[in-house]
Amino acid sequence: MRAVAFTQTGGPEVLHVMDVADPDVGPGEVRIRVTVSGVNFRDVGVRKYGRNEGSQVPQPVVTGIEAAGVVESLGDGVAHLSVGQRVATICPGGGYGDLLVIPANRAIALPDEISDETAGTFGMTGFTAWHLLHTAAKVQPGDTVIVHAAAGGVGIMLSQLASRCGVTVIGTVGSDEKMETAKTFGADHVINYQRENFAEAAKAITGGRGVDFIFDAVGASTCADDVKALRVLGKLVSFGRASGPPQLGMEDLQGKSLQWGYFGVFHAWNQPELWQRGVANLVPLIASGAVNPYITATYPWEQAPEAHRRLENRETQGKLALLHGR
Repeated sequence: MRAVAFTQTGGPEVLHVMDVADPDVGPGEVRIRVTVSGVNFRDVGVRKYGRNEGSQVPQPVVTGIEAAGVVESLGDGVAHLSVGQRVATICPGGGYGDLLVIPANRAIALPDEISDETAGTFGMTGFTAWHLLHTAAKVQPGDTVIVHAAAGGVGIMLSQLASRCGVTVIGTVGSDEKMETAKTFGADHVINYQRENFAEAAKAITGGRGVDFIFDAVGASTCADDVKALRVLGKLVSFGRASGPPQLGMEDLQGKSLQWGYFGVFHAWNQPELWQRGVANLVPLIASGAVNPYITATYPWEQAPEAHRRLENRETQGKLALLHGR
């Protein structure tokens, strides 16, 4: 098959369209012919460091954790899907390939209302956002939350989903242009962190109380002010480390009896009950248009390096998609 892959770690230029071995489909699995792949920060990390930091890359690595397409073949024991059926998924890797093999119970059957482009770009951000709110934080109507990078893929999904739950959203962004995007997708208040301290602004918005939850994929550069912005007994939920690992200790948390946890969407992907709960709740919202991944650019395969470069340089909003064979 053809795939966007790399044989050495490094910058966007290491990505190339190349021939790689077809993945074999086994019992209980399904093979998908991919039409659209979403582009995510995790893909950038795999390209830069390998699947594990410091790992060697002797063979082509096909990255990509979001994909959509049609069922090409079924493994033994798979009866709930059919060849030619449109599906989407997230996966630990391989989403930038023509063919992708996943467990059949992780294939999301797509209604006609969800386009190929949307199908290939809502999975990672959508399921991360849904589980951050309802599994990791268990938000309630009336809660107030901070969403960092509120004009990014997960941030846009978080703001839309939180608003539907009666939650007040304070978004942080790095430019005035992104402020408008965050407002459009559900943020009640938006802070440009280039101009003002988000912790001080959040305390002012909440009348000095602080926020109930913070959802943070930034990490090292925001965690100290996260602690300041939280209310007593508030909770910081980390789900990434774009600026490096967050550095917090017990002494940082104990002053306000704060909680700090980490959420990774593949923990939910590996738990069938959690995965199905997310599917049952999120897919109808995507199909109805109530929640929108906000695709801002699509690229043919050959331009995957440019998509990675723009994402890595924080030049994008919403989601980027790779269109296979176009």
